[in-house]
Amino acid sequence: MKKMIGFILLAISLNLTAATLDAVTFADSANVDGKELILNGVGIRKATFLKIKVYYGALYLEQKSKDANSFLASASPKQIVMHFVREVDAKKLRDAFVEGMEAANKNHASFKTQLDKLNSFIPDVVKDDLIIITFSNDGVSLNVKGKPTEKITGSEFSHALLNIWFINPRDENLRNGLLGL
Repeated sequence: MKKMIGFILLAISLNLTAATLDAVTFADSANVDGKELILNGVGIRKATFLKIKVYYGALYLEQKSKDANSFLASASPKQIVMHFVREVDAKKLRDAFVEGMEAANKNHASFKTQLDKLNSFIPDVVKDDLIIITFSNDGVSLNVKGKPTEKITGSEFSHALLNIWFINPRDENLRNGLLGL
């Protein structure tokens, strides 16, 4: 009986420290440069007219917010976690970053060098691979398949890259999920 009660308490505590959507689980918080970020929302990136699930995304912020303009204007750290649920080749992912940057930023051409560097870190992905993008006031850090990459410097680039998910996004439902709507 004690084991059963212990198991139930463990199960309850696990549910309190994670968010799950369609069997994909995200932690309720992330530590970025010594700051605790909290899960703001989770969404699903679907592609093509067939609405094929590509990845589940999670947004971590210092404070929950349903107002993208508010946190986009903030210098505080932010993080996007992309949990892939299908294979995607590197070229398609790289093209998506370029298209997203063009749609979200009028001055996208000024970030070509930094975007090329980011895309040089993007590999083919398979089911359950993670790409974690951390946005800070001095640039963007990536963790691709559990391996950190070199930081891409520039606060303007960091801001412009984060815009991809919130300014003219390719998937409104993903944006709404990240905003917790």
